[in-house]
Order: sequence, then structure tokens, then C-alpha cells
Amino acid sequence: MSGREGAIRLRTPVEEDHAGLVGVVDEWWGRHMQASLPRLWLQHFAGTSVMAERDGSASAVGFAIGFVSQDRPAEAYLHLVGVSPSHRRRGIGRALVDRWISQAHERGARHATTIAWPGDPAALAFLRAVGFRVDDGPGTRPLYGTPSRTDWNREGDDQVVLHRDC
Repeated sequence: MSGREGAIRLRTPVEEDHAGLVGVVDEWWGRHMQASLPRLWLQHFAGTSVMAERDGSASAVGFAIGFVSQDRPAEAYLHLVGVSPSHRRRGIGRALVDRWISQAHERGARHATTIAWPGDPAALAFLRAVGFRVDDGPGTRPLYGTPSRTDWNREGDDQVVLHRDC
């Protein structure tokens, strides 16, 4: 994979990458996201996460963070996927998700789940493009035109639940 600035390589993140990622997530998302990326993700789930960076540079251009469930070992959860706005639409996001899915499969997962806000059409389009399917089963209702779960994590937290095979 290559970009204008050189080849992009994928690697396993380490705890020391946390400050760099937290320093860019708000800019990449265009809203406050730092709270969604506490240090514990890179302390305890680095082995099931992936980071993309330009060769010869320690600056991240993307990441995928998630885990294989301890309680449901056939299931994996993709917590966050992000790609620098200046590196989007180059296949980096797809490569990150594909590597993450592959790693989850190697650890025994057969299904992956993630969530997205129903009012974020770009995130939903990306997740669909990389193979996730929207859960439209019982208990969903259309929000912003997409089957969604209301009050998913707390009151007022509406989410689209998506699944993909590993």
C-alpha cells in the first residue's frame, strides 16, 4: 500500500502510541473522541489492534482497535477505526479492517460486531463497504433511514449495530 508520502505499513500498536493517537482523534472525527480511546485499549488490546503509518515515520495515518471477547470467544468487537482525512480513500481503512478481522479469526472469532451512530452516513457507508451488515432484526427502528437500537449504552445513545463474519 502506498500513499503520496511513501509506503504505508501496518503494525501492532504499542502503549507508547497512545499519546499520538489521542492527539489526532478529535481532528480526524471532527468532534470530541478522546474519551473513546483511553490508554487501556493499547495496554490490554494491542494484540488485537492494528496501526497504519508511513514508512520511516512514527506518525499514525490510521488504526483499528478491538478485541476478541473473553466471554464469547467466537465473537470479536471492533471498537474504533480511524484514518487521517489526508489519507482516506486509498484503501487504508479497508486494509486495517481486513487485518483486524484476520487477527480476530486467528484468535478463534467467527463473527465481528461494531456500532455506529445512525446519523453518520460516512461511517455507515465505510462499514458496509468493508463487509459489515446492518442488524435490522427485532428491536430496531429506523433512525436517519437506518435500522437502529435506541438507548444502546445509555438513554439517548442510539446506535446502528453491524455484523461481519471473520
